[in-house]
This record gives sequence, structure tokens and C-alpha cells, in this order.
Amino acid sequence: MSKTTIRVVTESEEFESLAPVWNNLLEKGCDESTMYLTHEWLATWWQHFGEGQRSNLLLVERDHRVIGIMPLVRNKYRLGPFKLDALESMGWPSRNYVGLMLPEDRQEVISALLAYLKENLHGVSLILRLSLIPVDSQFLGALKRGLASISEDLAFKERVKTLAPYIDLPVSWEDYFGSLRGKRRRMLGRMLRNLEKEHGVVKFQQCDADSLEEGLNRFFDLHQERWQAVGISGSFADPRVKELYREVAWKFLNRGWLYFSSMNVDGKLVSAMYGCIFNRKLYFIAAGRDIRYSKYSVGQLHEMHVIKDAVSRNLSEFDFLQGDEPYKFYWTKSARRYMRVTIIKGGFLTALRLQLLRAFLRLWDVRQYSPREICAILFMRRRERKELKKMGLSGQLNKLRRS
Repeated sequence: MSKTTIRVVTESEEFESLAPVWNNLLEKGCDESTMYLTHEWLATWWQHFGEGQRSNLLLVERDHRVIGIMPLVRNKYRLGPFKLDALESMGWPSRNYVGLMLPEDRQEVISALLAYLKENLHGVSLILRLSLIPVDSQFLGALKRGLASISEDLAFKERVKTLAPYIDLPVSWEDYFGSLRGKRRRMLGRMLRNLEKEHGVVKFQQCDADSLEEGLNRFFDLHQERWQAVGISGSFADPRVKELYREVAWKFLNRGWLYFSSMNVDGKLVSAMYGCIFNRKLYFIAAGRDIRYSKYSVGQLHEMHVIKDAVSRNLSEFDFLQGDEPYKFYWTKSARRYMRVTIIKGGFLTALRLQLLRAFLRLWDVRQYSPREICAILFMRRRERKELKKMGLSGQLNKLRRS
């Protein structure tokens, strides 16, 4: 009789050695996998961010054969005398899926996970917190069904964390571009003509092995200049993030997944987009643009080119990933809800404990920023809300968050 068990991997050496098993699951067609679940992304992330943390990589095995992988990490949170341990999705900053498993094994993997949680979650000292799960995820649906049958043992809370705009790509660029408002089409054409008239030839190109390192350095600089100009330190102020993106870029390039596009004006790189093509989807991971060219909307011109290129490649989707920044809704009105899921041990005052946990973690998040950055972020969010209202989207997006 087949037996399903969970084995926990905590050592970096074993993590690295799992690449063949990992890739085998990916290549078999896991239905909810993204580049954030590749061994290339997560092993590199662990190399740079694993210090001081404990890996809890769960291998679900049937008769000693791996049928599911759930990359988790154990984080410790401290605020004064209060402390909390949390099992969380591995792979900051974008952890938008949970694990690798084939559709036919999903329920078996979920059952093994829930059995593991029943045994290992302890009161309020250890919780499971999964971030950025798409609301239509098959994993999330199976997890909720499984939890419903053991509600007395484990308590579950989900809420909308953020939205993630995306474009269902049509078969032709003309179909897509024609769907945009005429005013916007004319604006983009005017900006491109003005840029070419005043600064020379505009050229878009993909970085290859010869140009990637130079392109990455310019990308990091542009990204940081833009954020520092508004009083926010920016992701790449942390050298670990910079090296993560650099190493992943080379690994993705070798696998044929990297999409690193540059926009050059008269030979000078003025906009860069760091992305990935995986399972016929183009993921917009990060971008940098020269703020000295802002009046030409070079970021939007570059996005237009990249979307056009995605259509020409016969890709199925352009995913802007997490965040409801207004610029994304210039291109689409579609967005997914990304959920945050918290699971704790059931028992006394469950609802109150979940509320206190949420307050504790929100306060911890705020404490990671300086007062100056908090003010800059609040000002930016206020400006974005005004822009969304001007676009007539505030009500629609608020309704989507609450539905």
C-alpha cells in the first residue's frame, strides 16, 4: 500500500542537490508554477537571504518518490518582549505561488501538508503564513476544502493582500492597440515622435550574454535614481537584492527564460525592463527609467514595445505581478486578487488571536522603514489613489478587493 510522508530539508547542500527532482516536476507540467517556484530563483534567493533563517523545505513523498515540494522558511519576528515564529513562503519579494505538484497529486499533497501542520503548529508560538496566492489558485481551493474538515484543529484566515493586473494577449497587436482609448494611442504616438525629433534614433533590443552585465548595471542605477528622487531607498539599496537579480538573470538566460529589454535613445540606455518568459507568459518583474526623459513617457513607450513584442511571440499573457499602481491600468482593466493566508492552531479565542497576529505583523512591517520613507510612501499612495480616481477605477478596484 502506498504511503505518503513529508520530509523536511533544512541544509543548503541538500537544497542545492534537489535541482534534478525539482526540474523534473516543473517539466512534467505543474499547473500553477511560475519562475518564482524554479530552483534557479529559490536556491539563489536562499544563498543571499538564508543567513540567520531556517529553511523548511517540505518534500512530500510517496514510496520515497517526491510528488510535491513546498519551499517554506521559518522567520522569527521580535517587537520588544513579544516574539513570533512563522513558517512562510520562501523567496521574497514575490512569492505568488506556494508549491510544486501535479494536478493529480494535489489533494494528496494537501492532506500531507495539513497533517504536518496539525503536528507542528504550536499555539501562538508558530504559525503558517502564505503570501500572494492568486484567489483562483487550485491549491488555495483544495487547502480550504481540507481545512473545513479539521476546523477544530487548525484555524484559517484569508484576506486580500494586493491586486495583480494582467493582459490576456490577443492574436494581433492591431487588435490589442485598437482596444486602447484613442486619446491614449495618440499620446503614445506623439511622445515617440517628439523623442525621435529631439534626441535621435530610438531602438529597442534584448540583452544577450555580451551586453547583459552592462545592461544590468544601468538598470540598477536607473531604478535607484527614480526611487531616491521621491525619498524612498529602493529595492537595490540592499546589495543582496542586487546580487540576487544579477545571478538569477544569468541563470534564466542559460535556461532561455530571461526577458531583459532595453530602450536606447541615440545609443544611450534610458529604460530597462527585467522580466521572464515562463509557460508562455511574460512576467514584468522590475523596471528602471531615466527620470531626465520623463516628459517623453519613456517608461510607457517601452511598455508598449514590450507588450507588442509579447503579442508577436504568441504569448498568452502579460503579467504585471503584484501591485495596483496606476500605470499598469493604462494597459488593462483586468486584475487578480492576491490573498494572504494565515493558519494557526485551533482552540481558545481563535478570532482574537488572528486579529492580534495581524496587528503585530503590520507593526513589524512599518518598523522596517524610516519615518522619512513612511511619509514618502504615504504621499505616493495618496497620489496613486488620486490618479486611479481620475481614471475612473477607484470604485471598480475597491469592489474587486472586497469581493
